[in-house]
Amino acid sequence: MKLPVWVRWLITLWLPATVYANTPPTTHVFTLENGLKVIVREDHRAPVVASQLWYKVGASYEQEGQTGVSHALEHLLFKGSSKLQAGEALTVLESLGVSANATTRPDATFYTQLQASNRLAVSLEILADQMASAHWSQAQLHAERVIIQRERRTTVDINLWHLLNERLKTIAHVASTYKNPVLGWMHDINRLDNTAITQWYQDGYVPNNAVLVIVGDVTREQVKTLVTEQFGALAARPLPPARPPIELANPGRRTLHLRLPSPNAKLAMAFNVPSLNTAKDPQTAFGLLLLNELLSRSDCAPIKARLMHQQGLLAGMYSHYDLLSRGDGLLRIWADISPSRSETPEAVEKLIWAQLNALKTLPVSAQTLERAKRRLTAQRLYDHDQIEKQASEIGELESVGLPWSTLDTQASALQALTAADIQRLANTYLTENRLSSVYIPGPEKKHD
Repeated sequence: MKLPVWVRWLITLWLPATVYANTPPTTHVFTLENGLKVIVREDHRAPVVASQLWYKVGASYEQEGQTGVSHALEHLLFKGSSKLQAGEALTVLESLGVSANATTRPDATFYTQLQASNRLAVSLEILADQMASAHWSQAQLHAERVIIQRERRTTVDINLWHLLNERLKTIAHVASTYKNPVLGWMHDINRLDNTAITQWYQDGYVPNNAVLVIVGDVTREQVKTLVTEQFGALAARPLPPARPPIELANPGRRTLHLRLPSPNAKLAMAFNVPSLNTAKDPQTAFGLLLLNELLSRSDCAPIKARLMHQQGLLAGMYSHYDLLSRGDGLLRIWADISPSRSETPEAVEKLIWAQLNALKTLPVSAQTLERAKRRLTAQRLYDHDQIEKQASEIGELESVGLPWSTLDTQASALQALTAADIQRLANTYLTENRLSSVYIPGPEKKHD
């Protein structure tokens, strides 16, 4: 029997991904004499390569009074180096068809390029030159400060959800530097100092504080030759001590009421939990990942099914677990209360608590548990279809101090988890003593 065209088309799409998933990619690791760690993954499905240089420099390394310095440095790195004038790095890459970007996170700053395989040498030359000789003037810092101030105003200060999340982290992270906003507090941005930023660059942008990840149509020998040529002569330097951000074991109940103009009421909740780095065992962290999936990641999740779809109380809701961090993390829940409803954020929180308590006492069905496991496993498989996401996973793991292959055990770890494990984790970590809540009330209802 001849299969319909649409079935044959689906098989064509599905089969390569399945074969790739069942065939572990070839991954090589080597370290230059100056301490630069290089991870190369061969993926020859297309003549493209993703290169990412990850520095262990981010907002969680910053101390009080210097927030935003990592992000400011990310901007300033493109203002010139020994081989390039201001802006030329991106101009050169764009002229060669290279897609380039840079990102600052709590635990790292990384620079990415996606290019044809024969353009990799140029990208590596630029990355090495920026590591060795980036420079900027006081006037360039002043101009960039204005851009960063505008970025903060437009992405955080006037965005209720971003502002809500930023304030949530300030009360959830009692003892750790994860409370620091990546963009920095506006008063710290206003006083960014050239001397301090230059010192931050000299301390952190060194080969022995970086991981270079290359994924795509390359071989180990090709990459090692290119990397040694561009980075081999750079000198290692002593690194400042860096301790992982550890949170209090029992921080206690915390609340914050924000009186801000909002078309509807909003609620954010955060539970202090261990990350994969700080959990007593990996199974605890993968269990929290699965618990988060069960909370809200599908329309069948109890909170969504009851409060959003059945009762129409919520216009939207979302949850997230910080699996990968240098220190302890959060499991967060956000609830957007429907504008047509008059319930307060505090009232909605009580209804969410009822659903959380049900998870503690009533085991989830085998079918629900299996679907959640499959969603998580499938999502990672789909992500790995893109070489950029493969590189990002490797870089993120290494930047928080975990081996690049750590998540290769995720699927088997998830499969071993039971409904009883979910109940145990919910009882241990979804507690009042670990909870922080931020409330934004909706507008006052006018009564006729």
